Amino acid sequence: MIIDFRMKPPIPAWESLFAEGKNALSNLLNLQGLAPVLSETLDEVVREGEALGITHTVVMGRGGEPGSSNEELAAFLASRTDDRFIGFIGADSTDVAGAVAAIEQYAATGLFRGVSINPAVLQPRFPIGDPAWDPIFEACLKHGLPLSITLSGFLGLVGPQVDFDYARPGGLARAARKYSDLKIIVSHGAWPFVSDAIALAIFCPNVYLSPDLYLGSPGSKLYVEAANFQLGDRILFGTCYPNVPYDFALSHFRNQEWKEGVLERILYRNGAELLGLPYSFE
Repeated sequence: MIIDFRMKPPIPAWESLFAEGKNALSNLLNLQGLAPVLSETLDEVVREGEALGITHTVVMGRGGEPGSSNEELAAFLASRTDDRFIGFIGADSTDVAGAVAAIEQYAATGLFRGVSINPAVLQPRFPIGDPAWDPIFEACLKHGLPLSITLSGFLGLVGPQVDFDYARPGGLARAARKYSDLKIIVSHGAWPFVSDAIALAIFCPNVYLSPDLYLGSPGSKLYVEAANFQLGDRILFGTCYPNVPYDFALSHFRNQEWKEGVLERILYRNGAELLGLPYSFE
């Protein structure tokens, strides 16, 4: 069994988002010779994942925009009779109050198992983990929901304020220590600030790293070293599908030199523990 901690499915009203995602990152990251995902429908996506052993996928919400909204994701989750798709509330808002309001509104539905935020959306652009974020951390903790924060070097290059260093994750240390019962997931693993992210996770036992499609990028073997050394229980697997195909992401994880048992934890157990899914201690 495998838990994919980051993907965008073509659920009703998200079809355009799914189609746009097929070429979005391959162009941005100059991934040579990467064929776009062929699946078009939700059933095709599910079959493609199941053929590779993917049994659960985490869908990160965004905000209130039609075509990627929490309302649309909530309706989809409510229509399911299984736990194949696991939703995270999208707290993307131009202000902290709006992010907190989204968490409060959708946590009350009981349909979501976490919160996702793209910090570049917040205006003004507060430093990562700034005390101004505290109401967001507190809302997540209040509802017992882990918080996934999207961090990569490209984050600081989006929008009118160009600041490559914006995505450095060190600022999260204050919040992670203050809210030590809150599980914090660094989505995209804060690449290319890999050493910073690893140091943060070592220092803060409630921080998880999900390097997803960046495993295989220059410098990313440090995630593997960290997992083999002492972070084997806090690295998560994710694909960013359909930005890259399932087999592309899986091959980058499976082709690394893991210590015995580490990859199995990363592919399923770590995520299962975080999400409250069943797993075996064997």
